[in-house]
Amino acid sequence: MANQPHHPPHPHPADPAPPPYAQFRQHPGQGYGYAPGYGMPTTPSTTEPARLASLGARLGARLLDVIIWYAAYFIPAVPVMMWIDEGGGSTARTVLFAWLAVSFVLYFPFAVWKFGATLGKAVCGVRIVRRETAHPVGFWRALGRELFWLFAFIVPVLSLLNPLWCCWDKPYRQCLHDKTADTMAAAAPGRTK
Repeated sequence: MANQPHHPPHPHPADPAPPPYAQFRQHPGQGYGYAPGYGMPTTPSTTEPARLASLGARLGARLLDVIIWYAAYFIPAVPVMMWIDEGGGSTARTVLFAWLAVSFVLYFPFAVWKFGATLGKAVCGVRIVRRETAHPVGFWRALGRELFWLFAFIVPVLSLLNPLWCCWDKPYRQCLHDKTADTMAAAAPGRTK
């Protein structure tokens, strides 16, 4: 009996199967690592730096944005305001506040994140980019940038300093809301001025 080869015991039907990744075998010539280009920037690093948007274009864009957003907010809000006047109570106020928040997020940070500009900025040839890379802005950065505007309206001095800061800021002409999110207002590609 000592001369008989030792065979491993057969697995029990109740034993769990090995995980599926345990059967994976690497074929000869197949190396470790990532496929070429993985994690590489989608735009070449030799692109020229973004040109700054003019102060006039920025002012025009903000004015257009405020007009467009007010229209987008107030037109649907009128029936809710009438509901409040008729005794709609806290439910109507909650609906009104929810619409205020949703319309703000959809118009300002969502548009900057998805398209690089709001409608007013696009008309005026302004796009919002990250200062250090000139790449598009992510949603959270765009949201933080716009929330600073709301914070600035609470603090009276900031509401005046925020938009004027770009007049003396060098070299990127950033307003305070740009500085908080590390963004800058660049001229849209193809715009001459």
